Amino acid sequence: MSKSYFWVKEQADGTKRIGLNDAGRDELGEVSFIDVPAVGTTLKQADKFIAVEAEKAVTDVDSPVDGKITKINEAVVDDPAALNSKDENKNWIVEVK
Repeated sequence: MSKSYFWVKEQADGTKRIGLNDAGRDELGEVSFIDVPAVGTTLKQADKFIAVEAEKAVTDVDSPVDGKITKINEAVVDDPAALNSKDENKNWIVEVK
């Protein structure tokens, strides 16, 4: 899956927050499960990032950026339906540095 399925926004502390954008939501459909790597995991752009079970697909999704995971949105892990929200304060997945 292409990086165009994510939004990436730099935060005030220099980390980058990653979330699912409209194109990703359209392609996957309603998300029912998400498997996110642990804090401290190093991501490489175009390598496996998360595993997703959704209405239209069960797939591994590639990372849109390089970096080390510094924070996970536990609310999304506990309730993946939050990924279906357009609110970036709710639908972010991880922060990386």
